[in-house]
Amino acid sequence: MEDLSTKFERVGAGYIYTKKIHGHTVEASISRVKESSDRVKAEVGIVVNGMPIARSNPVLTSVSGLDSFWRKLARRLPQTDWQIDWESYVEQLAARVIDSHREGDPELELSSVQIPTTVAWQIEPMLLAGQANVLFGPGGSGKSMIGLWFSVLMDTAHVDTQHALTVKPGRVLYLDWETDSIEIASRVRDLQNGMNLNGHKTGIIYRRCNQSLAQEADRIKDIIDKYKIDMLVIDSLGLATGGGLDEAESVLEYFAALRWLGGTSLTITHTNKEGHLFGSVYTLNCGRSIWEVKKHGGDEDAIDVGLWHRKVNVVGKQKPQAFGMEFLDGSIVISAKDPMESEVVAEGLSVPELVYQIVAREAPVERGLLAERVAMYRGEAESGNLKASVSTAITRHINAGRLVNENGLLNIHKESDGEPKEGEWTLL
Repeated sequence: MEDLSTKFERVGAGYIYTKKIHGHTVEASISRVKESSDRVKAEVGIVVNGMPIARSNPVLTSVSGLDSFWRKLARRLPQTDWQIDWESYVEQLAARVIDSHREGDPELELSSVQIPTTVAWQIEPMLLAGQANVLFGPGGSGKSMIGLWFSVLMDTAHVDTQHALTVKPGRVLYLDWETDSIEIASRVRDLQNGMNLNGHKTGIIYRRCNQSLAQEADRIKDIIDKYKIDMLVIDSLGLATGGGLDEAESVLEYFAALRWLGGTSLTITHTNKEGHLFGSVYTLNCGRSIWEVKKHGGDEDAIDVGLWHRKVNVVGKQKPQAFGMEFLDGSIVISAKDPMESEVVAEGLSVPELVYQIVAREAPVERGLLAERVAMYRGEAESGNLKASVSTAITRHINAGRLVNENGLLNIHKESDGEPKEGEWTLL
């Protein structure tokens, strides 16, 4: 039969253990439970009848550690006066915590798992729901602004056809290792003003962080549970790993903490000197959907931002995206742009991608003029090598059934399955 005088429950990242002993209510708050080398350590605070008694960090798997803890409690509230068997209480507390901590997630029969028929998006086609999304780019490319804009879109449930995005509303926790609350609040206000949401009271929760995500995870879990958070935004990965982006252990600890926290996340990070995703290969491996960000223009009042989908696991790679940012007095206006009309995106498309996009936009297109059109978009001369690349791309698009050639005029094949997926480009 269950002991009704005892209650053990999970609260946020920790536990609350309550027991009635001889008319006294003894409550333990257990947090920061960590296990290493078969040693389970935790932070434990004891309250009796609402009165704080002691706080300590005992090793719960150590006899000497528990002995020291219960003797400390016995000195504060002697058993002869309070009739509380501290030794027994502490041993029971340790056993409950160790068993719960090591239990982990329950095992499942795969036949019982309900497989969704559609992909869940937080912001379609940019952020997958329930997944670790990553946004990377060089400094000043606008990636942090994009991440904050996504946060505002979720928070306000804002719908604007100019954005070309489908947003699932939800509450956002913005974890900031880079700036401060005043700067982020100012940007949120300006983004809201840019969407004609002047005066909207934001529901975004902000927290300035100083330690690594792994070290902050317990407190962040409590915040997630308290505010019913739907998405985490982490800005940025380098500091959130403790500065160890090149170290596999630091990156793996970061993504392990992210997985434990659960839900949708967007991690913002940087490029290295070569312009590639900075850090350990595990950043690429652990991110479930990864977008690269680049910008065009150095104007203080306006820039174009291009995004390319570099990696994904559960859906096909999405089309390149382009957004224009206008920085006005007291507002930031962001709107979707045709990628082909954005210099930063058009210049970054491969020859096969450009061939398909040009035909899709301008069909019918004379085959002999395609090399000239591709050269224009790439901002380069119409060289012999470019002509050869364009000719090869056309032939393979035709053979794949994506394009059709009728008397020297190219058009989209009416029975084509649509725009080729990213993986198909690599064959050209």
